[in-house]
Amino acid sequence: MNTRALSSIFTAELRLLVRNTAVAVSALLMPLVIGGMFVVSGLQQAPAAGWGFYVALMLLTVFGMSGCIAAAGTLTYRRDELYLKRLRCSEASDATILAGVLAPVVVVTVVQCLLMVVVTAVAAESLPANPVLLVAVIVFGTVCSVGLGMATTGFASSGEQAQTVATPVFFVLIGTAIWAATDLAEGLSTVQMLSPGGAVVQLTQLAYTGAPLSETASGALPALGGLVAWAVLGAGAAKRYFRWEPRH
Repeated sequence: MNTRALSSIFTAELRLLVRNTAVAVSALLMPLVIGGMFVVSGLQQAPAAGWGFYVALMLLTVFGMSGCIAAAGTLTYRRDELYLKRLRCSEASDATILAGVLAPVVVVTVVQCLLMVVVTAVAAESLPANPVLLVAVIVFGTVCSVGLGMATTGFASSGEQAQTVATPVFFVLIGTAIWAATDLAEGLSTVQMLSPGGAVVQLTQLAYTGAPLSETASGALPALGGLVAWAVLGAGAAKRYFRWEPRH
């Protein structure tokens, strides 16, 4: 991979991301606003089961907006401007081009996730007892969401349409998380743990329970397997449906 080309594309994309109002709002502003609402709601409810579920909702919001929707909009705008096509005429490989264009989206997603964890720690004085599980959620959740966002570009003919097409992914993430939360006290079913939102809820809840990782492994493995499967699915869908040429 051409490091110099990657750095140049990343720098240019970071500037463009901030300047594009639609993408900037979905990637930067909305996750912070919704995350703040979840923090306020959690403080009012004083959750006896801990902050795992609220942190899960915050992370899923970031995955849906900063990851999926922003990736879909960014790639489609660049594709329709023929920017991607021009880059393919350079010495940069396809992998370098895509990595450079998506790197700002990935960085923003990860930073937003970490910010949600920090805000929860400051506002609610709640830190994850098993940070390894939380790191796994952030890594695989980012891969899944960015991959699905990349895949949706194959079904959209404009940047605005791409963001609209990617929006249902956000609702699926939040919807499956709320569905899983209805049985969180009794324990999630296998189907719930294999859903994207349910997997994140289970792993995040276990990350905040305070029990040693060795004691939570049996509950974490199915959810971790489900989240990894969704990450593989997102990457596979991106490879299958992403298009370099504008879609008319």
